Amino acid sequence: MSATLLMQTLDKLVKLHESLHEVAKKKTEIIKVGDMEALQQIMKDEQAHIMSIQKLEEARMTISKRIVVNVPDPSVMDCVKHLDSEAAANIAGIANQLKEIIMDLKETNSLNQQLLQQSMQFVNISLNLFKPTQKSMNYGKPSGNNIRTNTIGKQGNSILNIKA
Repeated sequence: MSATLLMQTLDKLVKLHESLHEVAKKKTEIIKVGDMEALQQIMKDEQAHIMSIQKLEEARMTISKRIVVNVPDPSVMDCVKHLDSEAAANIAGIANQLKEIIMDLKETNSLNQQLLQQSMQFVNISLNLFKPTQKSMNYGKPSGNNIRTNTIGKQGNSILNIKA
């Protein structure tokens, strides 16, 4: 009974992780295009998937604790050791499938993170191009060794020496 429940829960986890992986692939395309509204929507979809996965993981832990009583937080492999060979083989296969999907999901999320970082760098560079490099381009007191033309007859940095 518990082995069947564990298999069903793991199957649901596999399906949810596959669905989350598809959402992550869509997210990659949305990041490439730069559609912020679609990105916000896809992130909401991701959050819904994550909430469902968390609930299923809690259910899996409850079932695992029923199968393996003497371990506080039993893993799927701990459960496999306590089941008959047929159920153990099925559960191990599903667990390996889940592991592969999670690895693919990690790769896709890593790609998305890199794309977002590159987008942020591009935005920062673009913003820096629009910032003026000096505080004042035309108005205010001249600073440094600017040419003084308003002091007639005085020694200064004038182009013309009008002392003649």
